[in-house]
Amino acid sequence: MAAAALVPSQALAAPRVPTHVACVGDSITYGYLASNQATKSYPANLQMLFGASVQVKNFGHNGATLLSAPFGDLPYEDQSEYAAATSFVSGAGASAVVDVILMLGTNDSKSYNWAPGGKPKNDQQFLSDYRAMVQHFSALPPKPLVFLALPLATGTNPCCSIDGTVIHDEILPLIKQVAAEKNLPTIDLNTPTTGHPEYFRDGVHPTDEAYALVAKLMHAGLLVDQSSSGGNGNGGSGGKSGSGGSAGNGASGSSAGGSSGNSVGGDGGNSAHVGGGIGAAGSAGLGSAGAPSASFAGSGSSGAPASGASGGHGGTGGGAGANAAAGSKSTAPPPDGSGCSVSRHQPEAALSSAFGWLGLAWLVARRRRRARA
Repeated sequence: MAAAALVPSQALAAPRVPTHVACVGDSITYGYLASNQATKSYPANLQMLFGASVQVKNFGHNGATLLSAPFGDLPYEDQSEYAAATSFVSGAGASAVVDVILMLGTNDSKSYNWAPGGKPKNDQQFLSDYRAMVQHFSALPPKPLVFLALPLATGTNPCCSIDGTVIHDEILPLIKQVAAEKNLPTIDLNTPTTGHPEYFRDGVHPTDEAYALVAKLMHAGLLVDQSSSGGNGNGGSGGKSGSGGSAGNGASGSSAGGSSGNSVGGDGGNSAHVGGGIGAAGSAGLGSAGAPSASFAGSGSSGAPASGASGGHGGTGGGAGANAAAGSKSTAPPPDGSGCSVSRHQPEAALSSAFGWLGLAWLVARRRRRARA
C-alpha cells in the first residue's frame, strides 16, 4: 500500500480519445479545391488518422461566416450543415465521447462583412456570435468538448476578398478571448501556415498536401490530454521546433506559449509545432505536467521525441532534429479560472497521498505488535 504513494498521479491520465468528431466550418473544412473533396479534405484525412473506431463527419459549407445575419453575408447558423452537425452531436448517444472542431472566421475577414462602409466594425458582433455558437454545441446532451481552431493564414495573393491581416490581427485574438472565457482548447493552424504560400492553391484554399497537414494538426490537438496541461498564461513556453528533413517544404516553425487555454500549433500552453513543412507526422511527446507537445516536420529520418523538464515519449516521422520543448509547469492557477489548471490533478494527488499515509501507519502498527509479542 505504501508503494501506491510512489506512483505519479500523471501516470493515471491518458489522452481523451473521441468516438465522434464533428468538423464545423467553411470551405476549408469542406475541402474546396482539393483534388477529391471526398478523400482529400481535412476531415477525410482525419478519419484515416483515427481509423474506423471514430466517426468523423464533414459539416463544412463553402463561403460560410461565423457572423450571423444581417452582419455576415452567409451565416453558418442558417445553413443545413449547422442543423446536420447539431443532429450528429446530439444523436451520438449518452456514452459517446464527442468533439466539435469549430473553424470559422476566414470569410468574416472580407471587408463588407468585417468593416462595412458607413457602419460600425463587426468585431464585437463576431465575439457575441462566436460565444453563441460555442454555447450551442457545448449545451447539447452528450456535452461535447468544443475545440476552437484558429483559421489558416493566407498566401501572398489571397482570393475571394479574404484579408489575412484581419484574420491574424483582429479575428484570432477574439477567438482566443472566447477560449479563455470558456476554458476551451484551441488548435492553431495560423502559425504553421504563415509564410507558406506554397500551401495554398489560390492564396486561401489548401493544396492536398496542406489539407493532410491540417488533419495531422487537428489529430494531435484532439489527442492532447486535457487533464494534464499547464494553466493559462503561466502554462510555459511552447518551445521551438527543429529544422525539417531534406524533403520538407518551407522553414521550420516556432512559437511562444502561455496564451489562453490549450493550444495546438504553436500559440499557447499545449502546443503542436510544424518543423520542416509538409511531410510525414513527426515525433509526439507528452509532458507529465507542463505543456504536451507534438512536432511535425518534413519527411526524412526519424524525429526525436519531445524534450523538456517533464520528459515525454516520441513517435516516428519528421525531419532530422525535429523536436518540441515541453513547457514548464504552471506555478499557480490563473485568477480567472481560464486555461487548463493543474488543479485538475488534485483529487488524484490527494488519493496517492492518502494511500501513502495508510501504508506508513500499517507498517508502524505492525512493528509495534511485533515488539509487544
